[in-house]
Amino acid sequence: MSAVTRSLVRLYPDAFRERWGSMVEDEARGAGWKSWPNLIAGIADMWLHPAVWPADSPAQRQRRVATMGITVALAAWFLSHLAAEQTGPLPADGVRNGVMHGCTTLLLLGIALVAPRPRPTPAAAVTLSGWALRRLSVPTLLGTVVVVLVHSGVDADASPPTLRSAVIAAWWIALGLGTIQIPRIFTGVGADTVVPPGAGRLRAGVWTLAGASATGGATILGVSLTGGGFHPLGAGIGVSLLLLTGVCAGTLRDLRDLPSAA
Repeated sequence: MSAVTRSLVRLYPDAFRERWGSMVEDEARGAGWKSWPNLIAGIADMWLHPAVWPADSPAQRQRRVATMGITVALAAWFLSHLAAEQTGPLPADGVRNGVMHGCTTLLLLGIALVAPRPRPTPAAAVTLSGWALRRLSVPTLLGTVVVVLVHSGVDADASPPTLRSAVIAAWWIALGLGTIQIPRIFTGVGADTVVPPGAGRLRAGVWTLAGASATGGATILGVSLTGGGFHPLGAGIGVSLLLLTGVCAGTLRDLRDLPSAA
């Protein structure tokens, strides 16, 4: 049981474990397996609220919130792109195109507002380039292979079903890996490489991302429930986008309740 408890505590963010990890592990070990549900809930809560992690400076909190904003934006884009590629969840072309284009515009604006600014130094450029190369080389290569195959003149309808499935799977894997790895670039570089956005810009960016997720989620969910039949995939995407809106709302509340991070 102590091994399970120790493994669960390790899932907390590093900043939390450095400050309170030993105390949490001692209390959980004393309670035994009954502490596991609370540990799991605490892990999820901590990862959803990076602004409340122990920090050495307001800038460190702001950089964590910026990374959270980028993660939410990319997850929302991935889900919206998945919905746009399906004929079931959004059967009306006008609705699909209008909502998706509008949400994409808001997501891009939100990313521009929350993204840390690279420092204008050669060392910062080299560091960012190195992290981007390590994190994005695999999804970029995989996506490039898919694009080359699709535009090579091969008749998709005449291709073996296994090949078509593999190409589609590779495309979505590339998009998913890119969505995961881009935020990891900003968690890897330090304050000497990027400058986090100020509190005002962060709030504006998170509000914009919340609006994009709420609009896209509500529209996709509504169409999936009423647009000529129930579409499970569309409903799941809509609910997921609304959950991302809740993450944004929680982040805004954390920023409001932490004047030291302003």
